[in-house]
Amino acid sequence: MTLLFWIVRLLVLFLIIRFVVLMVRSALVAAGGGSDGPARGGTRVKRSERLGGTLVQDPQCGTYLPEDRAIALRVGGTTHHFCSTACRDAWQGSGGRVG
Repeated sequence: MTLLFWIVRLLVLFLIIRFVVLMVRSALVAAGGGSDGPARGGTRVKRSERLGGTLVQDPQCGTYLPEDRAIALRVGGTTHHFCSTACRDAWQGSGGRVG
């Protein structure tokens, strides 16, 4: 009887540990700190593709955002990227200086 009791205890302990590991792993993936392991469906997804590509910084407010979502403004030979038209207009209004 005691052998059966210990086997049941070990199985319960194993299930609890497995549950904790799965919860920690899912929390890390949700926070962006997980590995680039296989995505759902079995295909491997690169981290930069999943997160939206190259990040650029808004010179007005300092926000980082994906380049493909930024508002681009070309001044001379330099392209500046903004998070919104409000930041772009404020930057232009300040003469191109960080506000």
